[in-house]
Amino acid sequence: MEESEKYRQILEAAIDLFSQRGFESTSVQDIAQTAGIAKGTIYLYFKSKEDLIKQVYEYCYEMDIQACEEGVEAEKNAADKLCRRMDNIIDYLLGHPREARIEQMYKVFSSGQESFTCYQEEMYQAIEKVITDGSRKGELRDLPVSLLSRIYYGITLGLYHGFQQEPDLWKSQDIKRQCHQLILDSFAPEQK
Repeated sequence: MEESEKYRQILEAAIDLFSQRGFESTSVQDIAQTAGIAKGTIYLYFKSKEDLIKQVYEYCYEMDIQACEEGVEAEKNAADKLCRRMDNIIDYLLGHPREARIEQMYKVFSSGQESFTCYQEEMYQAIEKVITDGSRKGELRDLPVSLLSRIYYGITLGLYHGFQQEPDLWKSQDIKRQCHQLILDSFAPEQK
């Protein structure tokens, strides 16, 4: 078995257990047992349980970022880019519920830590770039970019939180259409 395969095996076991039990209720021994390896093997790849938690979060976050960005730049205007990003978020939440749950848990676990704040900033900057470009081209409401960015970012955070609190809401076939309408109502220029 290759080292990268063992690393992946450990990550998958940790994702499974952390998403089910939480960080505090999952031991390194539990992860080793689920991965089918000796406990000591985990420490060949991770310095500590905290390092494992952080790397699991980073792995989930990177998956999320890649999913959110897919196809966004190919859209023709800012509103379409924001809608595509929202679709990507919904698809990610539906397709990767364990990883999304870990991201939410990590927010509580690491609140205020510098590395987590950097990740939040990266996501916010991606949103702000779309809104800045759209505002410059007159594709969005004539409101401060920072306000529009915070509104969109707030909506996306609400989606992540809502997915955990009301999973049945996401089974609706209309969720994407409803989110598109919310974006268009909130961001599209007012018709004169």
